Amino acid sequence: MKQVKNSLATTRTAQSRASTDDRTAAYRSALMLLAGLAVAALIGFASAQVLAAGTDSTSSSSGSSYKVSNPSKAMRMATSLISAEKYADALVQLENEVAADPKNADAWNLTGFASRKLGDYSRSEKAYDTALAINPKHAGALEYKGELYLTLNNLAGAEEMLGRLKANCSFNCNELKALRKAINLYKQAN
Repeated sequence: MKQVKNSLATTRTAQSRASTDDRTAAYRSALMLLAGLAVAALIGFASAQVLAAGTDSTSSSSGSSYKVSNPSKAMRMATSLISAEKYADALVQLENEVAADPKNADAWNLTGFASRKLGDYSRSEKAYDTALAINPKHAGALEYKGELYLTLNNLAGAEEMLGRLKANCSFNCNELKALRKAINLYKQAN
């Protein structure tokens, strides 16, 4: 009887160790999976931040966050150059892009952005108008055209762009927030 009890105790101890080992292995696997997902999320976030200058997705007036889906080599170069504030060099890449894909609203928007930063307001407005003709709801072009209007002291034009953004991009819209802030700062300064 004592042998049976010892045998049962040994079996239970072994089962307990196996169960603990299984739980530990499952716990480690779960931690590794979570760590892998966290790294993947960080890489995705960093990649989105590298592609820059107010495209149809997310953007800000400072040109801080940009996202272009499936960018060409010229677009990747242009966004990198814009991030480095090399606007004239970016325009060369953007000219190549719009020649290859004249319906690329993102490329036209970035052309407007780079032109505005260089002080070529006429070219900037034409580029924004082209982007908006292709995609009338292009949030980046609406925001940046509003900022152009503020640069040209056209508050009514900026407020019109703000109204269009409100109609098209109200929930968690960085472009709307950025243009609203720019208009408020403009009003305070003038």
